[in-house]
Amino acid sequence: MSRDAPSGTVIVVAHDAMEAARVEVALHELAGWRIEVCKPRQLRGRLDERPEAIVALVLDDAETQQLLRAIGGWPRSPAIVALCDDPGRRWTSAARALGLRAALPRRATAEEVAGAVRAVHAGLLVLHPEALVPALAGDTAVASGTPLTSREREILELMADGASNRMIASRLAISRHTVKFHVASILAKLGAASRTEAVALALRSGLLAV
Repeated sequence: MSRDAPSGTVIVVAHDAMEAARVEVALHELAGWRIEVCKPRQLRGRLDERPEAIVALVLDDAETQQLLRAIGGWPRSPAIVALCDDPGRRWTSAARALGLRAALPRRATAEEVAGAVRAVHAGLLVLHPEALVPALAGDTAVASGTPLTSREREILELMADGASNRMIASRLAISRHTVKFHVASILAKLGAASRTEAVALALRSGLLAV
């Protein structure tokens, strides 16, 4: 069975045909998934047809913000993956309330894009590691008290033992990119700027046993 089962649908929203094609090719790594491409004005109609689809926005920051606000007025907000110029600035509590579940730089690799979609499909939040520090500096609401998932707790415990991403990936039989996404989510949820600070905060809050 494919590691991507159960499959889903991703709707890539972009003006630039080259950028749309690049993301579409990256998402072909998701075996069995349906990948569709549309312009921003076509998104609502596509979502009416496929309400469970994950939306991948490949737009400039201003239009990403504008579309997020528009989506906020729709009956149902989809899970959104944004590939943008400044993912840290987009990663706000208001944007997450409108459906933003992942923020990546436009130059994100194919594996990072596909990994983000897998994580969002599994109910996780994803912030690219490069954007983590700026996001924390500009948005103190990142540390919102969102509970850690069971997988994040596993990884946090291994981090406390001093395990590297490579060691965690090997121990849990997952990819290093998946580990990076989980670590970024852990740091964001705890409001930590580093792995060491995340472990210290987890110890103080009782998430980890001494």
